[in-house]
Amino acid sequence: MELRELENGDWEISFNNPDMGNIIIPAPLKSQFSCGALIVAGALCCTTGSMLYELDARKPGARYNVIRSSATQSRIKDEKGRVVIDSIDVHVEVDVPEEHLGAFEDVLKEHEDNQCAMVRSLNRGIKAEITIKKI
Repeated sequence: MELRELENGDWEISFNNPDMGNIIIPAPLKSQFSCGALIVAGALCCTTGSMLYELDARKPGARYNVIRSSATQSRIKDEKGRVVIDSIDVHVEVDVPEEHLGAFEDVLKEHEDNQCAMVRSLNRGIKAEITIKKI
């Protein structure tokens, strides 16, 4: 993944993944773009994908009739008055075909016990190291 400033001052985030389009952030200092929204989108996408994966893993070829998901975030100020994401709530609605209800019960248990990789990571906290090099 790479972020670069374009000649016009906009930012472009490149995912270096053929299945993911680049994101252009116009006038980033004036934009309503939210980096926090990317974290929430990651939790949303991971949870939804995990729901699909786990059903298929338990019953190959099984699919939901419908799967819809949404996510919200709550922000607070930390002890220094800076805004932080306090919590993320992911909501998933599924219409499960009758013949997959048994497998779906296992999917629910898996998500209650383990969540998806992104949500597990967020719940643990994410250690990040930063290196800044002058060029």
